[in-house]
Amino acid sequence: MSDEKNKENKSKADDVHVSDGLGELLEVSEQLTEEELQKAAEEAKQAVEEAKNQKHH
Repeated sequence: MSDEKNKENKSKADDVHVSDGLGELLEVSEQLTEEELQKAAEEAKQAVEEAKNQKHH
C-alpha cells in the first residue's frame, strides 16, 4: 500500500519539476532575439534530420 502512495507522490513531484522547467524555458526564450530563435530552430531541424538519417543506416 505504501508503494502505491510513494509512486503517486513521485509522479506529482515530477510534474512540479516539469512545470518549473517549462517556466524557466519560457523566461529564457523571451530573452532570446528573433535571430537566436531562428538559429536554434535550424539547429533543432538539423538534429532531427541527423537522427532520422542514423536510424536508416
